[in-house]
Parts: sequence; structure tokens; C-alpha cells
Amino acid sequence: MRIKAKDPKLVSLIGEFMKVYLPCVRSRDGDTIASYRFSINLYISYLEAAEGLTILTIRSCDFNQKNVVAFLSWLVSDRHNVATTVNHRLSDIRGFCRYLLKKKAITQDEYEEIREISDVNDDRIIDFTWLQVDEVACILKSVDDNRDAIRDHFLLSLLYESGARINEVLSLKLLDIKPASNGEADVHFYGKGNKHRITPLSKEIWNQYGSYCEKYHLRQNPDDLVFYSFRNGQRNKMSSDNISRILSDCESKVRKNRPELIHLHSHLFRRTRAMHLYQAGVPLPTISEWLGHSNIETTRFYAKVTEEMKREALHKLSESDKSVFKDDVAFRYADDEDVMRRLCGLK
Repeated sequence: MRIKAKDPKLVSLIGEFMKVYLPCVRSRDGDTIASYRFSINLYISYLEAAEGLTILTIRSCDFNQKNVVAFLSWLVSDRHNVATTVNHRLSDIRGFCRYLLKKKAITQDEYEEIREISDVNDDRIIDFTWLQVDEVACILKSVDDNRDAIRDHFLLSLLYESGARINEVLSLKLLDIKPASNGEADVHFYGKGNKHRITPLSKEIWNQYGSYCEKYHLRQNPDDLVFYSFRNGQRNKMSSDNISRILSDCESKVRKNRPELIHLHSHLFRRTRAMHLYQAGVPLPTISEWLGHSNIETTRFYAKVTEEMKREALHKLSESDKSVFKDDVAFRYADDEDVMRRLCGLK
């Protein structure tokens, strides 16, 4: 006997959302789709534990304010998720409910009740860490005696100055880095949802890029990955594990003279870049564009870190020559509207 779903339309919509809407209509990447899949599965698991519902018995009306609020509490109490994770799950559920509204599976009032659910407050701001300018400089210097010093120095320099996600950097092709005026360069990133943004690079980074290509890209094939590793005699996309090993080696070296150095990981460079831009007085909307955030509220987190950071934002790093690279485009032109427009990809 064939078992029928209690709400076959909902089951169908979940399939359309995951297989058609996210990848084809919204052009979401694999990581984003995986996140939605996990969040929806987790929500159904919660309803199964709390109310005995399954994918066959759940209905569209079970996506309601009461259940979602209880789901968030369950994430905290039973799964011990931190605020950022809980809010991420809430965002995914909201996104799916927005799709249910589009398909008239829930009403506008039902969706508005879910949309008004507040994010969980993050009490971990006091633990928010980033690197100081001199620490970044020490880390970059620590790779000088590596076998692949030219590569490692350029990779970490680009990771810091671009403020990009690690996967965005590792997905770069040679054609994505292009010369600009005055010996500087632009790097083209394709981030979450395949969104395109352009980030300016300083003369220092452009010079490093030239030296790097002279050693690692003699053929200069535009479609070649900028960073690669060899497996079975073939060039492959470098994995994030390679970056972790490089940073682990840097951490060991720098800790000999700086035992207080925090643990190094690739995302720390993105966070550090954002904080340095904020300290330099660069406006939050520009930082949001720089990082490729889809919502400025994500960027606003940096402004909430401490009152001390707000005071330090009054003193631009460029005035005291405290940027990692002396010709750093962002710091030098923090108040230049024309350059700020270029940073945002508006010119």
C-alpha cells in the first residue's frame, strides 16, 4: 500500500525549492543550498521530536511562529548552538517560508508572524578577536623562509587585503586579477549566489602577484586557477587544508616572540580586514560591499564590538602610517568619494 503525504503540495514545494528555485532561479552555490537543506531537515527533526511529525505528516501550517520560536529554543537548549548558528537557521527557515508565501502555501499574515521573530542576541562579542596591524606584518614575514615563500606570502597578503572568503580566494582564476591605474589592480570575486564584486588591490599586492606568476604561472593561461596543488601529477584547486597548514606553521613561528598571539585561521584575516577598515573610518556600507555581505546588518556587527573601537575609528590608520601595506588603497582614500565608488563597484 502506497503511503501518501498529508500535505503533498508542501512535499512538492520543498523539492522545487531545493532542486530548482535555489540553484536555478536564485543561483545559490552548493554551500548555501546545503545550509538550507540542513536547516529544513533539522526543523522537521524538531517537529518529529516535539510533536511526532514526519516529512509525510508535516503540513505548511506547521511552519508557524509558535513552532519556529520553539525550534530556536530547542537549538539552544538541546543542541547547544551559539547565537550565530541559531540565527543562521532562523534565516534559512525564513527564506523557505518566503518561498511558501510566493507559492500561496501560507498566508501573508502567517509569513509576517515568522518574519517578525527576532534574532537571538549574541553575548559573545567580548570574545570577538582580530589581529593588530603589526601582528599581520609579523605573520607575513614569518613565511619568508618557507620553500614556497613567494606563494605563501602572496596568498596570505591577498587573503588579508581583499577580505575575501577563503573559498573565493581559492576559486580565483588568473583572468580575475587585472591591472588598474597607477600600478594598482582589481580582483573580481564571485561570492555567495555567484554575486560579482570588484575589490581594489594595492601596488604591493600587484607586485607580489607578478613575482608569483613568474614562478608558478609561466604559461599565463587566463583560465588557470591562481592557487593550485598537485595531486596524481595533475593541477587541482588548492584546498583550505593547505591554508590551515600554512597558518599553523606561521602561528608556531610567531608565537616564539609573541606567545599571546591568538589562534590563526583563514576567516580571521577577513575579520581583521573588516576591523582595520572600520578603524580607518571607512563607512560601514562600503565595508559591507567590500566583504560581499548581502545584508549590512552582518557588517554592523563590527561596529558593535566595543566602544573602544568606535573611538579608534576617529583616527585613520593612514594618518599614522599604520597600514600593513603603506600604499593600501582603502586607508589612503577612506574619504575620497570617487575611489569609494570604485571600491563598491559603482565605477
